Amino acid sequence: MHRALRELGYESKILTFVVDEDRLRSAIELLTPGFKPVLEVHELPATSRLMNVLMAGMTRGRMVRLRRALLTRSLIERVQRGGGELLIDTASHLPTPVDVSYVHFPLPLLEKHSGLVWGVYNWLVRRVARSLTGDTRLVLVNSTWTKRVFNSIYGSSYRVEILYPPVDVEYFYSGSKAREKSVVTVSRFSPEKRLESILIAAREMPDYHFYILGSATSTSKRVLEMLSEKIAEYGLENVEVRPNVSREDLKSILSRAMFYLHPPYPEHFGLSVAEAVAAGAIPIVYRDGGAWTDIVSRIDPVLGYHDIGEVPKIVRELEGRPDFLNELRERGQNIVMNFTYDRFKKRLAGIIRLFDAQS
Repeated sequence: MHRALRELGYESKILTFVVDEDRLRSAIELLTPGFKPVLEVHELPATSRLMNVLMAGMTRGRMVRLRRALLTRSLIERVQRGGGELLIDTASHLPTPVDVSYVHFPLPLLEKHSGLVWGVYNWLVRRVARSLTGDTRLVLVNSTWTKRVFNSIYGSSYRVEILYPPVDVEYFYSGSKAREKSVVTVSRFSPEKRLESILIAAREMPDYHFYILGSATSTSKRVLEMLSEKIAEYGLENVEVRPNVSREDLKSILSRAMFYLHPPYPEHFGLSVAEAVAAGAIPIVYRDGGAWTDIVSRIDPVLGYHDIGEVPKIVRELEGRPDFLNELRERGQNIVMNFTYDRFKKRLAGIIRLFDAQS
């Protein structure tokens, strides 16, 4: 968004807390090569550093959303705005007292865990959400599914518009019809993604090579170990787990794959799904979340599942219909053209012009 605003001719800067400013700049450079962000960096509050220690010890780092919301509140309180300035909150995922709140994962969506720690966490989420909610002039969400979830939490008192996040369709695009018998999954290596479910499909499809790719952090160790143990237990020789694969390798693997399989988790938008579709892989996803409502269901309803055990049957019914596969591939690539960076920037420009007219 920062890059798009600057390209549209607006003065824009990112207000953030950061421990390592050089690392943040490097991350932005990786995502937007050649673009130099304008940052206003604030020192992390001492309470946040204490929270990091507590969260790591009690929940293995799974309280990121709560921490982000608390930090956003602190940052908003520090902002001194002049006339004509627009404040956009892209971090808290709440309708905060700013001009525009861009909500990707509406809080307070409570974690579905039992036990004392998660009970306290859910209580804290509710408290923080109530304290942060304010009179935002416009709420942006990343899918029709997220809009429905947001409205179910906050009602109809807010003006809510959909702004799909930009997908690098041009980078991932592949028109190749020659495909390997491979199935790709891209996801964070975190427990809620239920990546072990992919192995159930792999057991029933020994003639396909399965790639499980995605980002891993220090908190991913247990998930990676669990996958390794289950692969050995099931005697699977057709599964390859590759954490932190390079963007170039990801593009190469997706552009050769026949299918993309997303685990049974309702993504709010599904960036990895959109990238896979751009690369020409046929997506099969869980029938819930933005990846289903805004991407895959619009390609063809046959590409959704309720239970991971349905996936082998879906694949077998499709693999013998090459003309239909090509039709699905073309249909999907036409759909994800709605998510290009240029489309994002054009939509954002219209939103900003609306605020200019009201000023």
